[in-house]
Amino acid sequence: MNKLLNLLGKGSILLSLFLATLLFNFLLSNFMPKDYALDLKFAYTYWEAIQSISAMDLETRNLYKLGIWMLDFPYLFIYSLFLFGVLHKLFGKRPIIFLPFLIAGIDLLENISVTAILNSFPTSSHLLVLLASFFTTCKWVLVGGALLSILIGVIKFFVAKKYPVHSKSEVKV
Repeated sequence: MNKLLNLLGKGSILLSLFLATLLFNFLLSNFMPKDYALDLKFAYTYWEAIQSISAMDLETRNLYKLGIWMLDFPYLFIYSLFLFGVLHKLFGKRPIIFLPFLIAGIDLLENISVTAILNSFPTSSHLLVLLASFFTTCKWVLVGGALLSILIGVIKFFVAKKYPVHSKSEVKV
């Protein structure tokens, strides 16, 4: 664990992971059907999912599955390492730094669920769709939590820099 933290503590590694995150975001936005991708929706219903998948032809659905496994799968490792490194820089070894790995695990479950839905279409089960929606919604809530944590960490960093805390022994009368 310390080796990973030391590696991710290097600015060049974090910058590389950030650039890779941007690259994968760009690739995913051009590879996935933006208007229909279940991964991008929040708390969708069975009927909303079926409507989105029905709007795709077979080739688009197959391209979507390929995008999930060729781009989104490696992407979840990249963004989780990047967020882990950033949170570690801001919060040290507090438990919050493991939030990106929880997000990645839920993203993986989402990818498996969405793939199963695409494979079983048009007879996708209600339970499977609701499970996928649950994973997608949890992922986005946790991503929001991670981004909010980073924002709070950055604000605390700059506030502490501007108003440093001094111990009683440092204060001279």
